[in-house]
Amino acid sequence: MSKTKTKSFLFSSIILAGILFSGCKTTRTVTQRAFDPEAPAGSSVIVSDDLEFSETGSGEKYIFFRLYNPIYRNPLYIANILKGGIGSTRIGNVPEVSHASINFDLEDDFYGLSLGEEHELKIEECLNPEGNAYMIHCNPDKSEQVTYALKVTQEEFDNAKEFVERYAASTDIKYASMYNFNIAFFSIKRKFFTSKERKKFGNLKYPKSKKTNLVDPTGEKVENNFVCSTFVAYTLYNNVESVREYFDEHKIKYDYVNVADVSEIPGVEPLFYSKWTNYLEAAHAFVEEYPEFEEYLPE
Repeated sequence: MSKTKTKSFLFSSIILAGILFSGCKTTRTVTQRAFDPEAPAGSSVIVSDDLEFSETGSGEKYIFFRLYNPIYRNPLYIANILKGGIGSTRIGNVPEVSHASINFDLEDDFYGLSLGEEHELKIEECLNPEGNAYMIHCNPDKSEQVTYALKVTQEEFDNAKEFVERYAASTDIKYASMYNFNIAFFSIKRKFFTSKERKKFGNLKYPKSKKTNLVDPTGEKVENNFVCSTFVAYTLYNNVESVREYFDEHKIKYDYVNVADVSEIPGVEPLFYSKWTNYLEAAHAFVEEYPEFEEYLPE
């Protein structure tokens, strides 16, 4: 089969998988079950009871990630088809998620990259979806999120925060929609045409044509085209030594990191699950259970 025909076949497969998967009535509970298989059905807030973080030492901080299972108001919305395609290539017991954001506290103001508005890296608030050109298409009563954290040094925290804020202030960073198809083609190959031992994040073989680069220290050459998950991976690669070492050791290309892969990065731990409308309720319940996180959610 020629490369053109192969790509056409894979593209058609993504669209078909998206249509079928988006119509599956069980998809709205996959995320909850992946977070806590023992949680009662329909739980709107679940706090982890098995965190593996050791106590933070002096100069240690947390970077937070929010991974979303958005439920779109219009089932024919194009992002819903892509979401279904992503969901159909899930590997192992990971949540069904299709969008990622990053933050440096637990307030409801994470940075996410999506189409729309002058600044495409922008604030996302679960409790105010109308204020975001992407989230406005979602039903906050049904949409789900899982919040994760990665422990880092104070210096890594400060550098990553400045890094993200600098991008957020820029209009140069763009949501590169076609990157989703590259990730989708790669994910289909991973799911259906890769040996079991090679499917796991960290064991994958990535296209040799792609390079993983650090930001040019001069600031003259920086990357500006991403999708949400590749921007998160790029941020971590450039600012967190443990992530950079892991990516380099396993030859991981951040251009192919999908949303669920963010949860598989070593050191990243799930904190709590909620529906969007219950986000702050869940965040406060988590902090009450784990008071060492109080500084990240002031009253």
